[in-house]
Amino acid sequence: MHRLYCITPDKQYDITPLVGKISWQSHVDELGVKLDFTVAFNDDRFFPINPVDLAYLIVLRNQDEIFRGVVVTEHGNGNGRGEKTYTCFDYAFYLNKSEEIYQFNGIPADQAIRKILSDFNVPVGSIVGIPYPVKKIYNGEVVSDIIKDILSQAEKALGTKYRMEMRLGQLYIEHQQDLVVKPMFQLAPNIAPVPVTAAISNPSRTRSIEEMRNSIKIVCDDKVVAEIRDESLIARYGLLQKVHSIDEKEQGQARQIAANLLKDLGRVFEEISFEVPGADEVRAGRIIEVEEPITGLKGQYLIKDVTHTVEKGVHTMQLGLGVV
Repeated sequence: MHRLYCITPDKQYDITPLVGKISWQSHVDELGVKLDFTVAFNDDRFFPINPVDLAYLIVLRNQDEIFRGVVVTEHGNGNGRGEKTYTCFDYAFYLNKSEEIYQFNGIPADQAIRKILSDFNVPVGSIVGIPYPVKKIYNGEVVSDIIKDILSQAEKALGTKYRMEMRLGQLYIEHQQDLVVKPMFQLAPNIAPVPVTAAISNPSRTRSIEEMRNSIKIVCDDKVVAEIRDESLIARYGLLQKVHSIDEKEQGQARQIAANLLKDLGRVFEEISFEVPGADEVRAGRIIEVEEPITGLKGQYLIKDVTHTVEKGVHTMQLGLGVV
């Protein structure tokens, strides 16, 4: 059973009996998880006191901890009987709302990120080694955007995708390929668990070549220094070309950057959505295996976004997927 706790400077409260609907969501393009919940309130003197306030710590648990973050927004409707809605963010909130100046002169990407996190007192769970030298000046940019830019540079150069997650109040950066989940659900204690994807509802699938690029040119100082094409894709879909500019210091990696861009962009893009029973381990940026005959889905897909909802004891998820 999902339980919600409010931790004040003096005490921990189990506020589950006061809470109506709980929802939390993540998106592959954003750092951090957002959680919303409603709390019933009443001006009757015998009604339980609501301890929740701005900047207080909120923890969501089931068997394990799912979310840990701070209350950022409170919204009330009415002065008597009614409810209040709270919006919370995990500790990545501070990286999303702060700006800083950095100059990196070639230190490995993982060390640069550790430096940033240390400056903002964000605990590190683990960060994989990222052997890409960061050589860039960031002047008053949003801290989370700096981290994402560092990872984006490394991904283009190394051909490896990385994923950031906050877990138990700590930040983890891992290889995306290692974050495969196999979520299960159980209708009753005497019934064996089954994959959540066995109960898909409202499936939707869109396929498009709008974002496809099957020819990559790398340019440095207005000169083409590398070019890679996928002739089979060009023959089938027509020429769709991307020109990518690099700095002089990256010229030695130009062909590898082109190859990695072609690998990432040389494909049919898909947008997939459906509803399934909820499973706590499902988060954006992780990978899930799906087989669904109506839409023709079969294989592993990237979880681009997910919204969990718990209401009256029922846990459901709305997933948005893309090609890995």
